Amino acid sequence: MYGFTLIAVLAITGGAIAYIGDKLGTKVGKKKLSIFGLRPKHTSIIVTIITGILITGSTIGVLSLVSKDVRTALFGMEALAQKLSTLSQEVASKNVELDTSRVALESKNAEYAALTLKVKDTAERLRAISSELTAVMLERDRTALELEQAKGDLETSKQALTSLQETKNQLDLRVQSLNQSKDTLEKDVDRLNQLTTKLGEGIQVVREGSIIYRAGEILSTFTLPGGKSKEDTELALKEAIYTTNQGIIEKLGIENKNLGVLWIAQEDFDKIVATLVNHPEDVIVRISAGGNTVYGEPVVGHIGIFPNRLIYAQNENIYMSIIEGGSKAKHPEESVMAFLQKVNASAVEKGILPDPIQGTVGAINGADFYDAVNKVKRYSGKVTITATAKNDIYTAGPLKIELHIQEVSK
Repeated sequence: MYGFTLIAVLAITGGAIAYIGDKLGTKVGKKKLSIFGLRPKHTSIIVTIITGILITGSTIGVLSLVSKDVRTALFGMEALAQKLSTLSQEVASKNVELDTSRVALESKNAEYAALTLKVKDTAERLRAISSELTAVMLERDRTALELEQAKGDLETSKQALTSLQETKNQLDLRVQSLNQSKDTLEKDVDRLNQLTTKLGEGIQVVREGSIIYRAGEILSTFTLPGGKSKEDTELALKEAIYTTNQGIIEKLGIENKNLGVLWIAQEDFDKIVATLVNHPEDVIVRISAGGNTVYGEPVVGHIGIFPNRLIYAQNENIYMSIIEGGSKAKHPEESVMAFLQKVNASAVEKGILPDPIQGTVGAINGADFYDAVNKVKRYSGKVTITATAKNDIYTAGPLKIELHIQEVSK
């Protein structure tokens, strides 16, 4: 209904302008009027051309005024093209991740098939040994019965008794050996079944692409005192590792709260302890994932230490820049975002520890961001944008800032 109304309005507007232009051209031709010193014929032609221009201009103007899609087609094609390019890059990245997951899935499937065959072979061996054990035990019992019967006539059956005794001893040794083999095989079967179960879970994880921690992802951050005794330092570091382990358990929703899911190499632990003992000041201890970790695998942790220094005092200027504001600012959001990236780079250079995955040292909420963008739009000409620290900021971060926008004096 909206489209028919728009067509009707355009038709009426174009018809009205065409009618007025025709009448005006006819009047100019009859009265032989002239503009710019031209002949009446040429003047009539110019009036007709101007009428066509007015029809086209009014059509485009009405379409732009009433239709957001037309405005987008006329003025927003460049932004749409950029967004399409970004989405194409994201699709390519996701395709690469999909190919990697497919390769991992094929490897897991091959390993799963090999383990299944090994479990089957071990189970068959266990059944064979169990059958042999049953037969040997029956023969041993029969021999023991014969031995008891032979004991009643010791003098006449002494030689047979000795032979039967030796046979019984050999059978006892064989039974003991078979029992040990049976226990070993049962343990192997249990171990292989557990490994098969974990591998099945790993295959499911690969299919779903569920990576719980990426390599270098921060698991926890602590501030520990330096210069303490070895015993106190070990206790403090163990408490930090325990707290990190509990955080991982909470994240994964594991019911067994005493399960050790975080693995730290003893060599790394001892090295960090020695460094803390010999360091006179407090330090920042970061525990991060040593590699990509999927569900069902232990989290191999890496411990890093950094000096704990005051980087910015409260209200201290962090970074300042001058950008275009008002009508001259074509893309104020991009200008403010570029400024924030420079603030991040400046803070990292000053000494704040960035996130290893994203490379950021902090974040600004959406309300503060768009408030700054709106201020940039309100001012005319160039504006000064300054980032200051909300509070005292140390090496560990995070960086919390306030943005101040001021018009540059003309």
